[in-house]
Amino acid sequence: MDNEQTEVLETGTEGVVETSETSEETTGSVVKLTAEEKLARLEGGAKRLRKSLGLPDIYSKKEETKKEEVKEPKKSDNGLLEKTYLRSAGITEGDEVEFALETAKKWNVDIDKLVDDPDFQLKLERLRTSKANVKATANLRGGSGSSEVKNSPDFYLSRGTPPSKDEVPDRKTRAKIARAFVASSKNTKKFYND
Repeated sequence: MDNEQTEVLETGTEGVVETSETSEETTGSVVKLTAEEKLARLEGGAKRLRKSLGLPDIYSKKEETKKEEVKEPKKSDNGLLEKTYLRSAGITEGDEVEFALETAKKWNVDIDKLVDDPDFQLKLERLRTSKANVKATANLRGGSGSSEVKNSPDFYLSRGTPPSKDEVPDRKTRAKIARAFVASSKNTKKFYND
Protein backbone atom coordinates (compact mmCIF):
# COMPACT_ATOMS: atom_id res chain seq x y z
CA MET A 1 0.00 0.00 0.00
CA ASP A 2 1.07 3.61 -0.59
CA ASN A 3 2.07 6.07 2.09
CA GLU A 4 -1.44 7.52 2.09
CA GLN A 5 -2.94 7.34 5.48
CA THR A 6 -6.33 5.72 5.47
CA GLU A 7 -8.79 5.05 8.19
CA VAL A 8 -10.94 1.99 8.31
CA LEU A 9 -14.48 2.23 9.55
CA GLU A 10 -16.39 -0.73 10.84
CA THR A 11 -20.12 -0.56 11.12
CA GLY A 12 -21.80 -2.45 13.86
CA THR A 13 -25.05 -2.43 15.69
CA GLU A 14 -24.04 0.54 17.82
CA GLY A 15 -23.14 2.88 14.90
CA VAL A 16 -19.87 3.80 13.26
CA VAL A 17 -16.71 2.72 15.02
CA GLU A 18 -13.43 4.21 13.87
CA THR A 19 -10.26 2.23 13.95
CA SER A 20 -6.81 3.27 12.87
CA GLU A 21 -5.86 0.04 11.19
CA THR A 22 -4.69 0.15 7.60
CA SER A 23 -5.40 -2.72 5.27
CA GLU A 24 -5.71 -3.23 1.56
CA GLU A 25 -8.64 -5.54 1.75
CA THR A 26 -12.20 -4.37 2.29
CA THR A 27 -14.65 -6.94 3.42
CA GLY A 28 -18.35 -6.49 4.07
CA SER A 29 -18.74 -3.52 6.34
CA VAL A 30 -15.16 -2.20 6.41
CA VAL A 31 -14.62 1.06 4.40
CA LYS A 32 -11.35 2.89 3.61
CA LEU A 33 -11.34 6.73 3.79
CA THR A 34 -8.71 9.22 2.68
CA ALA A 35 -8.05 12.40 4.63
CA GLU A 36 -10.21 14.51 2.25
CA GLU A 37 -13.09 12.07 2.48
CA LYS A 38 -12.88 12.03 6.27
CA LEU A 39 -12.90 15.87 6.31
CA ALA A 40 -15.94 16.01 4.05
CA ARG A 41 -17.76 13.44 6.21
CA LEU A 42 -16.99 15.31 9.43
CA GLU A 43 -18.03 18.68 7.95
CA GLY A 44 -21.29 17.17 6.75
CA GLY A 45 -21.94 15.75 10.22
CA ALA A 46 -21.14 19.10 11.81
CA LYS A 47 -23.53 20.83 9.42
CA ARG A 48 -26.35 18.41 10.27
CA LEU A 49 -25.65 18.82 13.99
CA ARG A 50 -25.75 22.65 13.71
CA LYS A 51 -29.02 22.44 11.81
CA SER A 52 -30.60 20.16 14.41
CA LEU A 53 -29.48 22.50 17.22
CA GLY A 54 -30.73 25.56 15.36
CA LEU A 55 -27.30 27.16 15.06
CA PRO A 56 -26.34 29.14 11.96
CA ASP A 57 -24.25 27.45 9.29
CA ILE A 58 -20.92 29.26 9.39
CA TYR A 59 -19.62 27.97 6.05
CA SER A 60 -22.51 29.10 3.87
CA LYS A 61 -22.69 32.61 5.39
CA LYS A 62 -19.11 33.40 4.48
CA GLU A 63 -19.75 32.47 0.87
CA GLU A 64 -23.01 34.49 0.73
CA THR A 65 -21.43 37.65 2.17
CA LYS A 66 -18.59 37.45 -0.35
CA LYS A 67 -21.07 37.14 -3.20
CA GLU A 68 -23.15 40.08 -1.93
CA GLU A 69 -20.11 42.33 -1.61
CA VAL A 70 -19.10 41.63 -5.19
CA LYS A 71 -22.58 42.17 -6.63
CA GLU A 72 -23.29 45.61 -5.15
CA PRO A 73 -20.94 48.38 -6.23
CA LYS A 74 -20.61 51.18 -3.73
CA LYS A 75 -22.81 54.16 -4.56
CA SER A 76 -22.61 57.62 -3.11
CA ASP A 77 -25.22 58.29 -0.45
CA ASN A 78 -26.02 61.85 -1.44
CA GLY A 79 -26.03 61.32 -5.24
CA LEU A 80 -23.72 64.26 -5.87
CA LEU A 81 -22.79 63.05 -9.33
CA GLU A 82 -26.44 62.67 -10.37
CA LYS A 83 -27.37 66.07 -8.95
CA THR A 84 -24.49 67.70 -10.78
CA TYR A 85 -25.57 66.14 -14.08
CA LEU A 86 -29.16 67.29 -13.51
CA ARG A 87 -27.96 70.81 -12.72
CA SER A 88 -26.00 70.90 -15.99
CA ALA A 89 -29.15 69.71 -17.81
CA GLY A 90 -31.11 72.69 -16.42
CA ILE A 91 -32.94 70.90 -13.61
CA THR A 92 -32.03 73.00 -10.60
CA GLU A 93 -35.09 73.33 -8.36
CA GLY A 94 -35.17 70.97 -5.38
CA ASP A 95 -38.50 69.37 -6.21
CA GLU A 96 -37.49 68.89 -9.85
CA VAL A 97 -34.24 67.18 -8.82
CA GLU A 98 -36.15 64.94 -6.41
CA PHE A 99 -38.69 64.14 -9.14
CA ALA A 100 -35.89 63.24 -11.57
CA LEU A 101 -34.10 60.97 -9.09
CA GLU A 102 -37.33 59.21 -8.12
CA THR A 103 -38.30 58.73 -11.78
CA ALA A 104 -34.86 57.33 -12.64
CA LYS A 105 -35.11 54.86 -9.77
CA LYS A 106 -38.71 53.94 -10.66
CA TRP A 107 -37.97 53.44 -14.37
CA ASN A 108 -34.58 51.82 -13.61
CA VAL A 109 -32.83 54.19 -16.03
CA ASP A 110 -29.57 56.12 -15.73
CA ILE A 111 -29.83 59.88 -15.20
CA ASP A 112 -28.14 60.71 -18.51
CA LYS A 113 -30.71 58.67 -20.45
CA LEU A 114 -33.59 59.99 -18.35
CA VAL A 115 -32.84 63.64 -19.15
CA ASP A 116 -33.12 62.93 -22.90
CA ASP A 117 -36.31 60.83 -22.59
CA PRO A 118 -39.35 62.61 -24.16
CA ASP A 119 -41.77 61.15 -21.60
CA PHE A 120 -39.68 62.54 -18.76
CA GLN A 121 -39.43 65.92 -20.52
CA LEU A 122 -43.23 66.04 -20.80
CA LYS A 123 -43.72 65.17 -17.12
CA LEU A 124 -41.08 67.71 -16.10
CA GLU A 125 -42.84 70.41 -18.18
CA ARG A 126 -46.15 69.56 -16.49
CA LEU A 127 -44.49 69.85 -13.08
CA ARG A 128 -43.02 73.23 -13.99
CA THR A 129 -46.38 74.46 -15.36
CA SER A 130 -48.25 73.43 -12.24
CA LYS A 131 -45.61 75.15 -10.06
CA ALA A 132 -45.95 78.34 -12.13
CA ASN A 133 -49.75 78.23 -11.84
CA VAL A 134 -49.61 77.82 -8.08
CA LYS A 135 -47.14 80.68 -7.81
CA ALA A 136 -49.27 82.95 -10.01
CA THR A 137 -52.47 82.30 -8.11
CA ALA A 138 -50.97 82.33 -4.62
CA ASN A 139 -51.65 86.02 -3.87
CA LEU A 140 -55.17 86.21 -5.27
CA ARG A 141 -57.89 87.05 -2.79
CA GLY A 142 -61.59 86.71 -3.27
CA GLY A 143 -64.04 89.60 -3.10
CA SER A 144 -64.99 92.49 -5.27
CA GLY A 145 -62.33 94.55 -6.89
CA SER A 146 -61.96 98.20 -6.12
CA SER A 147 -60.82 100.91 -8.44
CA GLU A 148 -59.13 104.06 -7.28
CA VAL A 149 -60.53 105.89 -10.30
CA LYS A 150 -64.11 105.43 -9.10
CA ASN A 151 -63.16 106.66 -5.64
CA SER A 152 -61.69 109.91 -6.92
CA PRO A 153 -63.80 113.11 -7.05
CA ASP A 154 -62.69 113.82 -10.64
CA PHE A 155 -64.54 110.77 -11.96
CA TYR A 156 -67.88 111.91 -10.51
CA LEU A 157 -67.29 115.55 -11.42
CA SER A 158 -66.73 114.60 -15.05
CA ARG A 159 -69.84 112.40 -14.91
CA GLY A 160 -71.82 115.28 -13.43
CA THR A 161 -73.71 113.33 -10.73
CA PRO A 162 -72.65 112.49 -7.17
CA PRO A 163 -72.20 108.81 -6.27
CA SER A 164 -74.92 106.77 -4.61
CA LYS A 165 -74.44 104.76 -1.44
CA ASP A 166 -74.27 101.55 -3.51
CA GLU A 167 -71.57 102.90 -5.81
CA VAL A 168 -69.28 104.10 -3.01
CA PRO A 169 -70.02 102.34 0.28
CA ASP A 170 -67.30 104.20 2.22
CA ARG A 171 -68.81 107.28 3.92
CA LYS A 172 -65.54 109.21 4.08
CA THR A 173 -64.93 108.81 0.35
CA ARG A 174 -68.50 109.95 -0.44
CA ALA A 175 -68.02 112.99 1.80
CA LYS A 176 -64.78 113.87 -0.02
CA ILE A 177 -66.58 113.62 -3.38
CA ALA A 178 -69.49 115.73 -2.07
CA ARG A 179 -67.06 118.47 -0.92
CA ALA A 180 -65.52 118.47 -4.39
CA PHE A 181 -69.03 118.99 -5.89
CA VAL A 182 -69.68 121.95 -3.54
CA ALA A 183 -66.30 123.49 -4.40
CA SER A 184 -66.93 123.13 -8.12
CA SER A 185 -70.39 124.75 -7.90
CA LYS A 186 -68.84 127.97 -6.49
CA ASN A 187 -66.67 128.32 -9.56
CA THR A 188 -69.09 128.07 -12.45
CA LYS A 189 -66.79 129.53 -15.04
CA LYS A 190 -65.84 127.09 -17.76
CA PHE A 191 -63.20 129.34 -19.32
CA TYR A 192 -60.86 131.85 -17.79
CA ASN A 193 -62.19 134.81 -19.77
CA ASP A 194 -65.92 134.40 -18.98
